[in-house]
Amino acid sequence: MRRKAERRARQARAAAGRKARQARARARRAARKARAVDRRITIRARALARSGGDVDCGDFASQARAQLYLLPGDPFRLDADGDGVACADLPCPCSTAAGGGADADSGNADGGEAAAEPPRRFKGTVTHVADGDTVDVTTPSGSVETVRIIGIDTPEVYGGKECGGPAASAVMKRIAMGQRVTVTSDPTQDRRDHYGRLLAYIDKGSQDLGFTMVKRGLASAYPYDGPFQRYPRYAKADRQARNNGTGSWSHCDISPG
Repeated sequence: MRRKAERRARQARAAAGRKARQARARARRAARKARAVDRRITIRARALARSGGDVDCGDFASQARAQLYLLPGDPFRLDADGDGVACADLPCPCSTAAGGGADADSGNADGGEAAAEPPRRFKGTVTHVADGDTVDVTTPSGSVETVRIIGIDTPEVYGGKECGGPAASAVMKRIAMGQRVTVTSDPTQDRRDHYGRLLAYIDKGSQDLGFTMVKRGLASAYPYDGPFQRYPRYAKADRQARNNGTGSWSHCDISPG
């Protein structure tokens, strides 16, 4: 009996040790993933600053996210009192770590800055409209890209129709279906979303289709993972459409869910 009890005790200690090691490994993986996400956001912030884009504290959900945009020289004017803390009045999670200029966030293992991926641009024809913010574009070679339009969000039409969803889909079909368009990615954003869709702007000649949807009150401006290059223009159109009750804003709240 004593030997069995000792064996069970050893097994319990071994199991506890395995669980502790697994927990530490998960914590290390989570920390590495968080650092990688922070580096990507900082790279986007630098690209946005180089392109002349702008953000303010109202564009961030938390102080910690704003801190990642606190670059050397504070080009976005996020640190009003110069204490090294961006947007101190925003809710936590919070951070006082050095922002985008820190070596720890410089982007690669050699200590050099990882360059933002250059924008991808191609022409094609819209051959399918899934909803107000997602279309299929067929290139001259016959390949098809499903494009999730950067910077906008429209109400859902699948899995339960939301107020404003059918209207947004109908207008996107009217202005995009069968049209020759230019598809352009944004170096401040990921190339693809977690569904594998290409994230890009869609322009029909000089008409920015995403901006058109926001201006008509059929979509809201949507900086999903940080402001995009065309954000200031989109944000202004969004405010005007909301305030004037344009389009779906007259009877729906089409803010991103």
